[in-house]
Amino acid sequence: MGLVRLASRAVIAAFERVTDVENAALDLQKLGVRAIDVSVLGKTEVVPRIVVPERRGGLFGIFGRKGSWLGESRILERAGVGKLTGIGPLTEVLEASPSTSLTGALVMQGIPQLDALVYADLLSSGKIIVLVGVADRKVGERIREVLERHGGQAVAYYAGRPYGTAFHGVGPGLR
Repeated sequence: MGLVRLASRAVIAAFERVTDVENAALDLQKLGVRAIDVSVLGKTEVVPRIVVPERRGGLFGIFGRKGSWLGESRILERAGVGKLTGIGPLTEVLEASPSTSLTGALVMQGIPQLDALVYADLLSSGKIIVLVGVADRKVGERIREVLERHGGQAVAYYAGRPYGTAFHGVGPGLR
């Protein structure tokens, strides 16, 4: 079973192209962001797969097998959205509970419900969502700059779990 992270701080953005996401992920890797804190989710027809090579350091870093820093992308299906390709905690939440809506999964990651509805609509319209769990505001601002520099739209930093998000799943206001 994978790690399902309930975030308290997160940075989120929507992207048009997979190459922009991969370039942003390379910069996040350089910043020292752990792959386990990064989620990427998009429609399968937009994002067939996500590959961000793991950087190897040192003199002998060019030798050996380079895997994808984020791990293997997985495909899942959600009502109203269709087939999705994703990596990270957001994908794990959706896989672990088939009844959890995309909005509910975003709320679990620290995005306020009304904003989660906006990002779910962006995903439905063909955008790629990148969500990064962060430790503090300073790190969050650095990540925000990286996402904006690589073409991220609707980039936002959220600190602290919003009031009234103890319930996760499908229900009033969560679709």
